[in-house]
Amino acid sequence: MRPTDETLAEHPLLQQAYERLERETGLRPQIERAPARGSTARAGDRSAFLRFAPEHTNRCFEIHVLPRLTPAELGLTANRLDPEWPALIISEYVNPKMADRLRDMDIGFLDLAGNAYINAPPVYVFIKGNKRTAMEYPDPRPAAHAASQGAGLRIVFALLCAPHLVSSTYREIAEAAGVSLGSASRTLHALRDQGFLLETGRRTRRLHNYPTLIERWTLAYPEQLRPKTFLGRYRAADPEWWQDAALEPYRAVWGGEVAAARLTGYLVPERISIHTRMPPGPLLATFGLRKDPTGNIELHKSFWPPECNTDAPDLAPRLLVYAELLASGHERNIETARMLYEQGLAGHLEPD
Repeated sequence: MRPTDETLAEHPLLQQAYERLERETGLRPQIERAPARGSTARAGDRSAFLRFAPEHTNRCFEIHVLPRLTPAELGLTANRLDPEWPALIISEYVNPKMADRLRDMDIGFLDLAGNAYINAPPVYVFIKGNKRTAMEYPDPRPAAHAASQGAGLRIVFALLCAPHLVSSTYREIAEAAGVSLGSASRTLHALRDQGFLLETGRRTRRLHNYPTLIERWTLAYPEQLRPKTFLGRYRAADPEWWQDAALEPYRAVWGGEVAAARLTGYLVPERISIHTRMPPGPLLATFGLRKDPTGNIELHKSFWPPECNTDAPDLAPRLLVYAELLASGHERNIETARMLYEQGLAGHLEPD
């Protein structure tokens, strides 16, 4: 949930988190709706800011309340940060791995367990490893709906990456996405009810509010769809095997870091993501890939229609590459994901 600007300063999660910080450290956070007079805050900014008592430090943090902090949520947030203001994420719980990642990115955080990172000289706080407490804060997430579950995500992806499907029949959409007719019907009704699908005439539709729909798909994909396509984790004897490997004979494409490297020239891939439409045996044998639970190669079953827009026959659709980069949570991948977004996703970000 992303609280509205008007309610952010009074958000209950924020109140509980800074009360816990005071108990842990003695620091006394103060919440403001705008930075101090004389600052260069954005005109009309209604965001909430946190400042510590002047006897400690006068540094002001822009607050981002993210109750359930996932790598994808971190990636989306990191790409929107205002470089003028240090950020402070407020979350229910920040696990040790995420705590280290946030510190490395110099993004502050507080959680309900008392974990925190604050870099505001002369104040420095880094607490990690406190166990998750019993939920004191009501779960703000809306109940799952058809468009954010596995079959629904396949349909949304197909509509975003193969726009001509939007005005097809429910049966044609279901067949293209590889889901049941009932799933297609429920998903399209959910999209219409949420304002993402507009009826513009008899059997004529168009998607609306592309950026928000893409954001929702990106956040749901790692948990609701990606695990269902997972085929295994592997390792190759030659770490550079992928540079000259041809995947097309195996009806497979590059995703994640390899695809992003070829699209932007910005990454040196460390983790390999491959999506295939056929049993993986021949591909594994040809390239000498061996099963390894700690390997850097992930194999997934392709889930999108062949007619989806792609930049090359051996690359996954950009939207999937973008989502995989953000789901990794790694800073370099997050930067590359921003580049892909700015270049356009799902073929093009169509205007409303």
